Amino acid sequence: MYFTISRTPNSVGLFLHIDRSSISVRHISGEVVAEWQLEALAERFVKKIPGLVLVSAFSEMRGDVEWFKYDRVQLLTGTSPNIIRNQISAGNILVDLRLHDKGTSARNHGTGFRATEDKLTSLFKNVSELM
Repeated sequence: MYFTISRTPNSVGLFLHIDRSSISVRHISGEVVAEWQLEALAERFVKKIPGLVLVSAFSEMRGDVEWFKYDRVQLLTGTSPNIIRNQISAGNILVDLRLHDKGTSARNHGTGFRATEDKLTSLFKNVSELM
């Protein structure tokens, strides 16, 4: 079972609900499936990703070799509960529930928070141009 969840109910009726201090996965029946405090999410995010170097480049094939011209380098650091709430509200962060059931045993592969590359800078408080 693999479900991507946004603010709009998905095919199984799950959606993200946002309030002032938390986000939750809910079913259209009203049942709360999971809940996270935004402060705890921000703290965990900073522990897992204290900084991210985002490198942008143009590429071209020259024969069988791919060449890169590095165009931009950014250092992304820090986040906050407000940033996370706003990015979920804007649809820039989605939640993935990743469960695997073999029939004889179930395994939780963890909850994932997904953002597209073009929205990465929006997840951080500090964006420094390095190049």
